Amino acid sequence: MKSPWYGKLFQHAAEKDFAALRQRAEQGDAEAQYQLALRLGAGHGTSQNHAAAAEWYHRAAEQGHAEAQNALGLCLDEGTGVERDPAEAIKWYRKAAEQGHSAAQNNLGLSHRKGEGVPKDLEEAARWFRLAAEQGYPDAAYSLGLAYARGEGVLQDSARAVKWLHKAAEQGEVNAMHRLARELHKKAEKKAEFREAARWYRAAADKDHLDAMYYLAQLHSDGTGVAENFVEAAAWLLKAAEQFHAPSQFELGRRHLAGQGVPPNPAEGAKWFRRAADQGHVPAQLQLGRCYVEGKGVPLDFTRAYRWFVIAANLGSKDAAIERDKITGTLTGEQMAEAKKRIAEFTPQRPG
Repeated sequence: MKSPWYGKLFQHAAEKDFAALRQRAEQGDAEAQYQLALRLGAGHGTSQNHAAAAEWYHRAAEQGHAEAQNALGLCLDEGTGVERDPAEAIKWYRKAAEQGHSAAQNNLGLSHRKGEGVPKDLEEAARWFRLAAEQGYPDAAYSLGLAYARGEGVLQDSARAVKWLHKAAEQGEVNAMHRLARELHKKAEKKAEFREAARWYRAAADKDHLDAMYYLAQLHSDGTGVAENFVEAAAWLLKAAEQFHAPSQFELGRRHLAGQGVPPNPAEGAKWFRRAADQGHVPAQLQLGRCYVEGKGVPLDFTRAYRWFVIAANLGSKDAAIERDKITGTLTGEQMAEAKKRIAEFTPQRPG
């Protein structure tokens, strides 16, 4: 354990460094202005001050400092320390991008893809993604891979999608890891191909990618690419479910009902169905309604069952509509009024 004086010395050194940096910044040194803004934004050596950080980014950006131009663009894009202004953000992204700044090129691509600050233009987005990706910027390689996978701004091309996703994944871009696994999984036929998909799912899952945890659990259930292991599958589902991943909550609920990889526990199953249902997950809403009809893991309650069937049916579930119609005649006028009140009050919410 470090002695208390160590932190005080570090803080004193940081404050001294900040003071020297500020002096250089005030003398017009663009790099010092940029570094000063970084420290103000992070609260390093001084109290955190996003507005002051944005002002120093602006001073450096006006001098042509590409990093500061991109940072100022981000401030304007997100409304950090300044009023949000996506169009003004584009101006500064472009200045940095035209100097070859890869992060700014990627940000410009994202803006064109979303149509924020500029008209939506998927071809222009792909052009900027490519410029940044060819410089080795992993976020842009992911975005370009995604564009090829979806056919957005480029011709759809699975091979090129995999190529760029792989480049990004190798650099640790977690979303690229997951998307690469999905692309490989979709076209896998041989055992080695399933193993490669599983490897990337695992890499993403180890970095807390929730969808990757869910799909890795499916592979462990099927025994494709990894050994069949229902206990391991349930463990990955639990890890994702505890982080509010609704599909994993629903699947974990199903496994508690069936006793697959976990001891049979209808009450635990209903608990996870409810958590997913509260987030708007339609299959969980349907299944929770059935639990109330059957008294499985919850008390028998046709009012609550009706509520969940109606909510799911309103979201497009034909099975829920059938279940709703089966029990409609069993509710008293008072129960129906209560159910309708609860239906009207329902808003999907994600805890945490």
